[in-house]
Amino acid sequence: MRRTGVNRSYLNELQPSPRILLGPGPSSVHPRVLQAMTLPVVGHLDPEFFQVMDDVGEMLREVYHTENFMTLPLSSTGTGAMEAACANVLERGDTIIVCRNGFFGDRLADIARRCGAETHIVDSPWGKPVDLDTLAAELDKHPNVKAVGMVHAETSTGVLTPLQDFVELVHRKGALLIVDAVTSLGGHEVRMDDWDLDVCYSASQKCLGAPPGLAPISFGPRAMDVIRSRKSDVQSFYFNVKDLETYWSQTRAYHHTSPISMTYALRESLRMLMEEGLEPRIQRHARTASALRAGLQAMGIGLLADESYRLNPLTTAVIPEGIEDAEVRRTLLTSHNIEIGGGLGDLRGKAWRIGLMGDSARESNVFALLSALEMTLSGMDFEVAHGASLAAAQRALADFDGAP
Repeated sequence: MRRTGVNRSYLNELQPSPRILLGPGPSSVHPRVLQAMTLPVVGHLDPEFFQVMDDVGEMLREVYHTENFMTLPLSSTGTGAMEAACANVLERGDTIIVCRNGFFGDRLADIARRCGAETHIVDSPWGKPVDLDTLAAELDKHPNVKAVGMVHAETSTGVLTPLQDFVELVHRKGALLIVDAVTSLGGHEVRMDDWDLDVCYSASQKCLGAPPGLAPISFGPRAMDVIRSRKSDVQSFYFNVKDLETYWSQTRAYHHTSPISMTYALRESLRMLMEEGLEPRIQRHARTASALRAGLQAMGIGLLADESYRLNPLTTAVIPEGIEDAEVRRTLLTSHNIEIGGGLGDLRGKAWRIGLMGDSARESNVFALLSALEMTLSGMDFEVAHGASLAAAQRALADFDGAP
């Protein structure tokens, strides 16, 4: 039966617009990575694909600065990795403390509760890092705490929390540290072994420069000991790390069908990272972020996060009074093909989230956005000194001293 009154646009060839992706993710994908996705598909139990898996695992260990064997890309987005971390470590009735200073800390707490854990929250204001003393006081209240969860790079606010300050405190209480590095891995230092992290997860579509769909995660030895000594089964079959280990080890036991083409893409994006070098990649994110911030401030746009804990891959700009958030983003998209993100949660309608991540972290993108934003805001009767933001960005690039 042929239905009537149906829009049959699905019969047309798909031709997405070539956007400049400067939002909180995904980031723009390099043609080499897109090309990798067109390679012939092999089976997920093909020896050639096993080599691809091994290559990806080795490069992820380089990026994480770890020797952890269970360092792999989960077949999911970053939220899936967040769920995998909680589902494997936590059993019903366990106690976890979640540090919440933004939208994704709140999501981490929600997932922990759904795993049946007694979940306690340490709140810090949005736009501020997690407070060490507040966490210490909460840990004293819960001597049997099993894990502490925190977001290294809070994508909703553009804030980076210094992980090194927290590890010793958490481990002194006998707890595991679960870290969300979705927006920091590949854009800031994440040193899994040196910092003694227990579980750390990320996502493919941000600083690593691949399309969304894979979530790199690493489990340290303490976490694996906890997982292997569980009294109950992991509630998730799909994210059960003990089962995944049999597929990623030389046993090569079937668990689920891996996304072959996405794994090719991640392999190529990691290969490009290795060619560039991890430290130069981190410095590129810092350099472009410094130019963007200087340009925004020269335009009279404030920044949410204090300079001492700003996240380089993502800048949160405070929307000027009288400016309509959605109208600006719509104009940037329709007139300039530039995507930026709006605020989440408490910052909805109050902030823009501007991402310079992976292949999007380019000086040309900084100048394109600043120029487009100047034109857009001046058309809304916002007083803009034309060219001032571009000049400020150029000075910032010239003065950049290589600081992270």
